[in-house]
Amino acid sequence: MPVFFKAAACQCRFILKQKGCLFTFALLLAWVLINFVGNVLTFQGMDAAEMYQPMKLLLLSYNRINYNADFTLLLVQLYPFLVVCPAAFSLVKERQTGQEVLMSARLGRFPYFMGKLAAVMAVTAAVFTLPFLIEILLNCIAFPLNAQGDLTNWDAYDPDYVASVKHYLCYPLYLFSPYLYAVCGTLLFGLMSGVLGCFVVTFSALFPIKYSVVLFLPAFLLLNATVYFSQIQTVPFQSGWYHYFLLFDDTVKSPLYLIAGLLLLLIVSIAGCVWGGRQDCLR
Repeated sequence: MPVFFKAAACQCRFILKQKGCLFTFALLLAWVLINFVGNVLTFQGMDAAEMYQPMKLLLLSYNRINYNADFTLLLVQLYPFLVVCPAAFSLVKERQTGQEVLMSARLGRFPYFMGKLAAVMAVTAAVFTLPFLIEILLNCIAFPLNAQGDLTNWDAYDPDYVASVKHYLCYPLYLFSPYLYAVCGTLLFGLMSGVLGCFVVTFSALFPIKYSVVLFLPAFLLLNATVYFSQIQTVPFQSGWYHYFLLFDDTVKSPLYLIAGLLLLLIVSIAGCVWGGRQDCLR
């Protein structure tokens, strides 16, 4: 176990220095800051009784499409590519530079692969969590905390609004505290991003990748497959990935579908890395 932690820590340090990781974090941070400044300029001077709930103005808020969908739509379109950038190229780069052989010799093949998987998940989750947590903090500072408005402009006691709130993931948590709901939802977003990063790294561990650009395909195809699933197969819920990744989404969803998908990706990722490690050891 100490070898595993040593391998994971070493991999984290390596990934955090990569341009892709720094670029993705800087891009997301700039994105949320631009969104925050835009919200401040738009709603400055608005009466607190008429003000919208600050958490529903977040970049990750699906509710904001009722006001301005541009930034959120752009995030949905670019996310399948951005999620690969922080850490998923790390194994390919180490193979190209020969560091994979050195790390395997020092740490052992299995600890190296599992440490790589843990590091990719941790770094990707951090990159896709910290900027949005910063936005939550900024919104709490800039906007009145007692504001309760919804961007659909429905009344809080409107039956349609009450029904839509019940479609939020973990809606009892939202009823308890919208702020706690936003923090937990952002952490879940980071976790799901980390799982996707692991899946892509496993793909690169199992198959020889000559061109790094190929690694954009697994996440892109997988996420788009979830969008088309409910169109091809009749199911009583939305299967598109963004309905589960975004906050305050009022479409009908299935928590079991989300949990099963994440567990399946984790199992495939771990099994794939174990298999890849055993193959290399037998060579």
